[in-house]
Amino acid sequence: MFVSVLSDKIEVREQFCKLFGSPTSSEDISFYNANGRFIVEPTLFPAKVQPLLHSLSVADFIVLIVDQLTPHIGEIIVALDLLHKDKGILVSSLNLPMAGTVLEKYQKTNDINVAKAKVLELKAEQNEEELFALIDKSHSVPEIGHVALGVVKAGKLKKQEAFFLLPDKKEVTVRSVKLNDKDVDEAVVGDRFGIVYKGDLFERGILAPLRNSLEISTSINGRFLKSPFFKDDLNHKIHVYHNYQFVEGNVSDNELRLDKAIAYRKGDRILVVDPSNQKLRIVGAFTSAW
Repeated sequence: MFVSVLSDKIEVREQFCKLFGSPTSSEDISFYNANGRFIVEPTLFPAKVQPLLHSLSVADFIVLIVDQLTPHIGEIIVALDLLHKDKGILVSSLNLPMAGTVLEKYQKTNDINVAKAKVLELKAEQNEEELFALIDKSHSVPEIGHVALGVVKAGKLKKQEAFFLLPDKKEVTVRSVKLNDKDVDEAVVGDRFGIVYKGDLFERGILAPLRNSLEISTSINGRFLKSPFFKDDLNHKIHVYHNYQFVEGNVSDNELRLDKAIAYRKGDRILVVDPSNQKLRIVGAFTSAW
């Protein structure tokens, strides 16, 4: 189970996360192990919007902490709403404008300890879907080989099996799997894993079976829904974000045209982002056609 802790203030997020211990890994996003539940904190947000989006790609549950209604809190709410992230808890004493948003479905409290207790109650639901794992970094370790860290969102990741890293379709063979620095035969939904693998080094990406249900394309048909809070025009290059993929392109009412291919499933909601916008960086969501 992965829990994204969100606030516009870095110190507020860190204070909550440290109720569960120290980060197990930390770069632009940080992971904390909370007795088998993993807290994800968008470390470089709000300076950069990508860490917020990375944390939402991983998240099964949201803890939103609000002590003041600011433009960056508004940006978080817009992203949550466009991605239909409707499972969470809101920690605030404010009367926020929640009508018509996913926040209507959140549990409300002004007590941070209630939020902590809720996180410790959460349990991941296993499924029999094909493997879908997000890889957040890889590097080379002398005398060991190439190592990568990631999270399992669906299915099982088993050692001694070959997979594709998407969207590039690079083949990797998993030589060993570790959970909490212990060797295991497989990682399942809700696990944060480390693998030693045979293959090239890579940036963030999606790990999927060699035979999988994902599409890979630079042209995606579907329907674009612009956020009512985004007031600027879109007559320029934008970015799209989806499951650790962040690429430039253009959007129209019924098509995304991208500079590089991304991997997605039919029916997925893909965020449209204007990262240099000074008012609101989350433009809207594009739903790919079935």
